[in-house]
Parts: sequence; C-alpha cells; structure tokens
Amino acid sequence: MEQLTLVKIDDLKALLAELKIKNEVWDTKQAAEYLKTTTRMLTKDAESGKIPAAKVGREWRFSSIALYQYLKGGKT
Repeated sequence: MEQLTLVKIDDLKALLAELKIKNEVWDTKQAAEYLKTTTRMLTKDAESGKIPAAKVGREWRFSSIALYQYLKGGKT
C-alpha cells in the first residue's frame, strides 16, 4: 500500500525549483548578478568565508547549487 502525504503548496514549489537548478560554476560577475549584490561585496564575503566559494588562481568561483542553498539557509 502506498502512503499519501499532505504537503504545503509552497514546499512543493520549492522542491520543484530545486530540481530545476543546474549545477554550474559561476564567476564573480555571474554570482553577483544572481545574489543581486556587487562583485566587490561578493569578493569580500567569499574571502571571509561567509559565501561558499573556491579561489582558482586569482579568480573566485561559485557553485550555483551552493549559492541557492546559502540563500535558502541550508548547508553548503
């Protein structure tokens, strides 16, 4: 027998949104546009560890999924 579970429509919308997210690697400009901030502020937050990021050479790189989870308040 299958179990039927009631869910809130907002939770269902969030789950569907998560499934549509592509796992991409963004540069500072792309990540800043997504977060609606400046590249200067984003770089500062990446350097301090506030925003999930990796430094590749002299450039910062950001995972689209990690940034989504950061905004959602989940683990990165």
